[in-house]
This record gives sequence, structure tokens and C-alpha cells, in this order.
Amino acid sequence: MAASSYLPDVAGGMVVGSAFADEASASAAIDLLRSSGVRAQDISVVARDKAVAARIAGDRAWTPSRNGAGPAMLRGLLPGPRLPGDVRRRYGDALRSGNVVVLAAADGQPPDTIAALFSQAGAARIEQWWQAPAAIFAPPELAGPF
Repeated sequence: MAASSYLPDVAGGMVVGSAFADEASASAAIDLLRSSGVRAQDISVVARDKAVAARIAGDRAWTPSRNGAGPAMLRGLLPGPRLPGDVRRRYGDALRSGNVVVLAAADGQPPDTIAALFSQAGAARIEQWWQAPAAIFAPPELAGPF
């Protein structure tokens, strides 16, 4: 059985997001999340520049743009490449300002714990919300060892 994020499934789930002013801080936050047991497929990195997001995520996190790299059949099943409205409303201005946004699906860790980890990593604008199914985390078909 493959380990995968539940967010792209039917129900959606709790998400914790935060904004970071620089790549080093975002990368340190991902390291902290991973060392605390948050799985790579439950972490997503969003930046104005997709190359920056991919560089920060590496093999430790997901980027929404990776969904476009999946098999054509799966791409047809996933929502479009736009960020969900909840993410755009909360972090659109931060992304336009060049900040990096790190999102974590609360699957295995309570959202308050993830928020505390983001706070410890020096994040700004830490928010928690219920996210409807969205292609911001690894889909179950593509999740697994990165």
C-alpha cells in the first residue's frame, strides 16, 4: 500500500500554510517538518518562480507544478494548474512579493503542531484551514518515494 496524502481524495483536509521571506528559511522549515515526521508528499512549496519552488522542495517536498509532469491520463483527472482560491486569497500578495509559501497537509500531525513548527522556523502569516480536494499535494497515484 502506497503512503500518500489524503488531500487530493474526495474529502479534502486540514492544511497549514506559512510564508517565508527567503529560500534558506523555507528550506529550514522543510527540514524541521521532515525531521518531525511530516511526509514529503504532505509538504508543498509554492513560489512565483517554479524553478525556485522546485529547488527548495528538492526530494523533500512537492510542488504543484509537478502535477503537470504526471502521466497524461492522471493530468486529466487532476484540477487545473491554478492554485486553489484559499491559497491565492491567503498568500497571493506574499507570492507576488517574492516570498516562498510552504503548505503542509495535516495528515499524521495535528494542525496546531505543524503551525508550531512553522513558528519555530520563523514563518510569517501562519494559517490553518480546511482545504477542499486540490492538486497542491502529491496525488495518491504519484505519491511514494521521491
